[in-house]
Amino acid sequence: MTLPAISIVVCCYNAAATLPRTLDSLRAQDFADFEIVAIDDGSKDDTVAVLHEHAAREPRLRVLENTGNRGTAFTRQRGLDEARADLVMFVDADDIADPRLLARLHETLTADPDLVGVGCYTTYFVEEGNDLGLQRVGPESRAAFERIYREAKLLFMVPCTLFRKADALAVGGYRQAVMPNAEGIRYEDFSEDLDLWCRLSDLGAQGRYFLTLPESLLRYRKPLGSLSTRNLGHMQLKMRWIKDCLRRRRAGRPERSLADFIASRGSWERLGDWRSDKAAGFYKQAGFAYARRNFAGLAWYLMLTGVMSPKLIRQKIATQKVTR
Repeated sequence: MTLPAISIVVCCYNAAATLPRTLDSLRAQDFADFEIVAIDDGSKDDTVAVLHEHAAREPRLRVLENTGNRGTAFTRQRGLDEARADLVMFVDADDIADPRLLARLHETLTADPDLVGVGCYTTYFVEEGNDLGLQRVGPESRAAFERIYREAKLLFMVPCTLFRKADALAVGGYRQAVMPNAEGIRYEDFSEDLDLWCRLSDLGAQGRYFLTLPESLLRYRKPLGSLSTRNLGHMQLKMRWIKDCLRRRRAGRPERSLADFIASRGSWERLGDWRSDKAAGFYKQAGFAYARRNFAGLAWYLMLTGVMSPKLIRQKIATQKVTR
């Protein structure tokens, strides 16, 4: 059997309302040599029926079903394991791909064996016709990546980054059971992409690098519910641990478990963590206000963000462009 050039993994959970638009945008790609591996993670709506309906008329679509809801990290790892292509990307079940997405990422990645992964700009939107702005993350040149690597900084890339399956498996893929706990918090499901990108960025020691194309090739849906701060503290904690792991690896030291990392935080560090968490929460509220076109609220929450963390404001200005 001829293997596809790209495996697109679409992880689905209660996505029946948005999934058809996502699948249609993938089927309309200019680059046709791909498969879609769609995995349902125990949906309670008609997601599975939608998947099978589309698979009946799209031979490149394979439908898999988890036994119950297993979470993001488990489902992404299953997609990585099931992918038949050497090159893999993940697309969320509510995103809309530009017809040029696969072609542009594929031609860039395959042109240079030193590339670990290639991403692009994305456009945030609440619903079609209601854009929030342009997201610009990731290094736009080899020199920019080398600076991130040299300074042991976190590597942020968009979820639809195209990467090599063998590289991802070699660094451990998506971590599972990061810190089992009585509360049932799935820490492995927070910032799971960032964790993988950062471990892949260690390949910078071999002269490898990541690249972001300065073109918006994906519309990234941001439902108002996603602006909630409910799980923000868990996410922020996981990101700090990812950074600690990165710095320890680069220094030739073993990683600490998440539990050991939490226990290591002193009073001054916890105060800094609190300020950072509050700033991130205020920025989320600013995003909510902007989506509702509440510009007074937007200004208020941006001011509070700046008071808590001027650094965060500078970072957001550098990576996001607001559209009207």
